[in-house]
Amino acid sequence: MDLTATRFRLRWAGALVVLVATLAGCGAGDDDTPPSADTTPAVCSSVDALRSSVEAVTDAKVQRGALETLQKDLAKVSSDLSTVVKDAKREYADEVDTVEEAMSDVGKSLDAAVSAPTAANVAAVGAASQALGTSVKALVDSIDSTC
Repeated sequence: MDLTATRFRLRWAGALVVLVATLAGCGAGDDDTPPSADTTPAVCSSVDALRSSVEAVTDAKVQRGALETLQKDLAKVSSDLSTVVKDAKREYADEVDTVEEAMSDVGKSLDAAVSAPTAANVAAVGAASQALGTSVKALVDSIDSTC
């Protein structure tokens, strides 16, 4: 395995750890008493699903032959994040717009790194991933007050 591929995988793993740490802070409320099912907004359950899918990715061992599983797990994270974005769009429009822009930036930088795995392109993936983690944290922090 070459050094560029290793760095790329480590940056992704680091970004996902930030995302998991961010999502771990999304609780049920200040007193940890969950709202009743009748009043719980859909965004609360979609954030829980996102947390679970991100944990599956961070629990995966990054090793030779695990790329296909990691790609499937990342697709689930992307799907769950899309659901959170859809559920949160009305009430959290500014935060959602920032997350969508950050997701687009990660996709573009990842495409560039796959096409030309230079150190600069791999570093751009890491930077875009960190920006995504920051924007997701801001969204989850806002949602936390609802859940």
